[in-house]
Amino acid sequence: MHVERAGITLEHLTRREDFPFAPLEGVGPNLAGWGVIETCLLLPESLCVMAGPSACLRHSAFMAHARGFTDRFFMLCVPELDMTMGRHLEKIEQGILDIAARRPEKVIFLIVGCPDYILGTDFTGVIARLEAATGRRIILGAMAPITIGLKDSPFTSAYTSFFDFLKHEARTPDPDAVNILGTFMPLSESGELYGVLRRAGVERIRQIPLCADLAEFSRMAEASCSLVLHPLANSLANRMDKDMGIPAVFVPTAYGFSTIAARYAAIEKAVGRPLDVAALEQGARQAAEGLCHALRDTPLAVGCAINGSPYELAAALVDMGLHVDTIFGRGGFAAYEWKLIEGLRQKAPHIRVYNVSHPNLCGETAPFDHIGVAYGVDAGMFCAQAVNVPLSRYQEQKYGYENALWMLTQTHSAMENPVSNHDLIYKNQFLI
Repeated sequence: MHVERAGITLEHLTRREDFPFAPLEGVGPNLAGWGVIETCLLLPESLCVMAGPSACLRHSAFMAHARGFTDRFFMLCVPELDMTMGRHLEKIEQGILDIAARRPEKVIFLIVGCPDYILGTDFTGVIARLEAATGRRIILGAMAPITIGLKDSPFTSAYTSFFDFLKHEARTPDPDAVNILGTFMPLSESGELYGVLRRAGVERIRQIPLCADLAEFSRMAEASCSLVLHPLANSLANRMDKDMGIPAVFVPTAYGFSTIAARYAAIEKAVGRPLDVAALEQGARQAAEGLCHALRDTPLAVGCAINGSPYELAAALVDMGLHVDTIFGRGGFAAYEWKLIEGLRQKAPHIRVYNVSHPNLCGETAPFDHIGVAYGVDAGMFCAQAVNVPLSRYQEQKYGYENALWMLTQTHSAMENPVSNHDLIYKNQFLI
């Protein structure tokens, strides 16, 4: 079967090079999320202008509509011939002047696509003139799929550009202030992590999506440390550490009790005060016992479209005594994920890992008809007969033991009220 060429068991995945290579990556459903446009628009008082050929703009137009960004997102369609001749620069400049004249936002992201990236178009003069004429800050970015996989992806660069709004801020460190970086949907102020930090005396907790304006955002410069919940934010956190003296700790979203305990231990060290989480862990373990019972004999699959690492979730499920059959991953492992893979290989070497972008997987569902529950939109697409639990980053953002129980309750809810994967995914706009 051709589909077998897209997968490998954990037993044989002993080197990064063992992962099935995709000579031509399929554009799978795993690619939705944390796009350049939506990353830029996390910054308060900003709008985004994307310029490029109509086919490139079409993709982002769908995304802007699906995520509700149409009020701050503008598109300027420029012909390919104009781009080749450099005649589009004048149109872009005039277009941004027109938008700035009727909009109050203080920051304008100018996003270009692959053609300008390939051509090496120099926007230096355009940006300088626009900033002088409008008094706004103009930030250049790229929505260029050909650059995905570079050390600093377009998404990382967009998020890291927020540093420019902090680096000049006067900094008086506040020991009771902490930043949380790497959240798209913000953590709830009534959630577990906020409660844990506040009981420890951390009174001021700031996340970018919750900042009402740039003035509030600038107060992130006061923080004693940053907690990084998504790899996308590591570059920004590193710059804040190096240039502003704000230390950071990488504590990504997790589902396993042992991993969550380790995350809290790292946070405890970073904030420099004890965290009271013992009762939370005990309560969560007791609650999970009952929730896991109905899943004991169900083959499970985990995809990489979840909020978090598929390997961490798979390890969490195995530790709960459940049967993980399949993982849908991508070729680029983060360093912390490789450590998870090595640990999971010891516990469940039978798990088969597929490269979700491998062309041999396109349209294949029959090999996964035995799966009972699939976590992640991508896993749901391939496991067509399974109950799908999206755990999407566009749903609720939770942390700690609360997140582990949320995953299990979401599973039970999906099992009790199953809907078709197609309806679940498309009606909730989990894809663009």
